[in-house]
Amino acid sequence: MSVESKSKDPAILAAEQDKIEARRKEAKELLRSLVAAGSHLGHPTHKRNPKMDPYIHSVKNGMHIIDLTQTVANMMSAGDYLRRQVKLGRNILFVGTSKQSSELVKQEAEKAGVYFINQRWLGGLITNFEIIRSRLNKLRELEHMRDSGGFKGLGKKEIAALNRQITKLNKSLGGLKKMKGRPDVVFVVDQNKDALAITECKKQGSISLLSFVDTDGNPEGIDFPIPANDDSIGSVSFILNYFSDIILNAKQKSVKR
Repeated sequence: MSVESKSKDPAILAAEQDKIEARRKEAKELLRSLVAAGSHLGHPTHKRNPKMDPYIHSVKNGMHIIDLTQTVANMMSAGDYLRRQVKLGRNILFVGTSKQSSELVKQEAEKAGVYFINQRWLGGLITNFEIIRSRLNKLRELEHMRDSGGFKGLGKKEIAALNRQITKLNKSLGGLKKMKGRPDVVFVVDQNKDALAITECKKQGSISLLSFVDTDGNPEGIDFPIPANDDSIGSVSFILNYFSDIILNAKQKSVKR
């Protein structure tokens, strides 16, 4: 036993040991759940990105198998980071516009009370936010007008045109409606589909990036790469739910304080 350990109160040592055991148990359960969700199943070997080699465990039936022990470690680190960001009141944005992730992103973001884009990444959202801000203001203005009776006295065609404008703006901006400034943390589900989101975040430099990285992906420049199958609905659903639960729980704890 070290000198430091001897000087610590037994109750403190016991509490620290309990925390270590709890983390081990969480990691074990997380690994089991990821396997059940099919998160370890990568792409055929000919689609491999060499930069993903450190995250590849093996090859089976011509498919790369992802090393989920690294996925677990990265997810837990990302979870700890998100808890801190929630405590600091940071803007968190989920991005997923692929067919298999679109509805899941909306569902989990709304549950966690964070912002989301699930239809199409808006060019300039990060690098030219003032344009996006003006569109958000327009959406809020039109909805206030509609809800406060501002459409009264207008013709049917004019009202229909304004409603179409609201619908169009909501489709692209609905998940950002209450966002006042740029996102501080962006979580991307499909790195290839939403490559522009990754590029803009990297260009800005001050935004923390979390992203799935499948075996055809690129972990470089991602603050928290999550090596996992990004095509499987089961895999995407489980991982999104893991992070949305962490954010939600962190928010609930902040409110209680």
